[in-house]
Amino acid sequence: MHNSQNGGQVARGGSGVGWNDGGQLTGGSLQGPMNKLLVSSCVGCHTSTTSSTIINLGSNKIPIVYNTVQPVNPLAGGNFYWVAQGAANDGYGHNVYGIAAQDSSLTEAPGRQPSGCAGSCHSTLAAAPGALNYSRGGCEGCHVFTYHHENNGVYRFLKGHGIAPPISLTPERKNITAYPDYVQGVEDDDWEQETATDHNWYKGTDNSYSSASTGLTNNKTISSFCSGCHSVFHGPYEPLDGTGMGSASPWLRHPTDILLPNTGEYSGYDPVNNYSVEAPVAWLNPSAPDRAGAVVMCLSCHRAHGSEHPDLLRWDYSIMLTGGGGSGGCFTCHTNKN
Repeated sequence: MHNSQNGGQVARGGSGVGWNDGGQLTGGSLQGPMNKLLVSSCVGCHTSTTSSTIINLGSNKIPIVYNTVQPVNPLAGGNFYWVAQGAANDGYGHNVYGIAAQDSSLTEAPGRQPSGCAGSCHSTLAAAPGALNYSRGGCEGCHVFTYHHENNGVYRFLKGHGIAPPISLTPERKNITAYPDYVQGVEDDDWEQETATDHNWYKGTDNSYSSASTGLTNNKTISSFCSGCHSVFHGPYEPLDGTGMGSASPWLRHPTDILLPNTGEYSGYDPVNNYSVEAPVAWLNPSAPDRAGAVVMCLSCHRAHGSEHPDLLRWDYSIMLTGGGGSGGCFTCHTNKN
């Protein structure tokens, strides 16, 4: 725990750190003692130099979100492997500090609220830790506080920094009673290694909201968390020029946080009994999901970290041609448009 094992250093940092098939942390360079007595950074601990996306260390399991070789069976959030392949692949994942440089086309998060915090985590995750992001660059831009040794109901460590002024990222903001801006859900114990019967249960809502901060506090959904950086894509009222999501069909953007209709073209998809990992849904009550409470969310179409398809999509949108007898992808929900 003090960076010494059998007389040798163990903490590693820098480029190339990752777990190998033997459960050893290799690559990079040996480092001095790290904050919180860790053996590597967030990126280093959740990287593998193999194609495996779960590393088993005795009774402990480490989820891998970045493989330096193409992963087999990515976890629910996808993988940063594709976005790390260079500027040509910027659209395949979130550009996160320590994994991928700033997007070559985008200077800030698409759909960012124009009046939001400029230069902060709400603008980019590719910036190094510094004053603008309260030293929470990269992974910690989304996983602001970690609770590795707590089971307090914060889904996948996804919590905001509290909306009460002054805005800061002090440890007190971890308090979910005083600052209840966090995501809820039922977490799969193997991070959803792509199975229709063993998967995450995401929290959703059909409430209309436009403010990212109060939306997360009041609803605790995965989509309201996404709206912290992509707020223009959410709600009928953002931004003021009317280019938000809209409030009814025809939608200005694909809707999120609305109930998935159980009639018409949508009636063919029953995620309770025939859940699709290619087009998952959220639930009004993830602890007791029912068809009437199925909710369209951001992750119904996208991966949180990255995927092998442009725009972090779960499927290849270029083959979603209407009238062609296709299946999967968009047609999982829109069953009569294939």
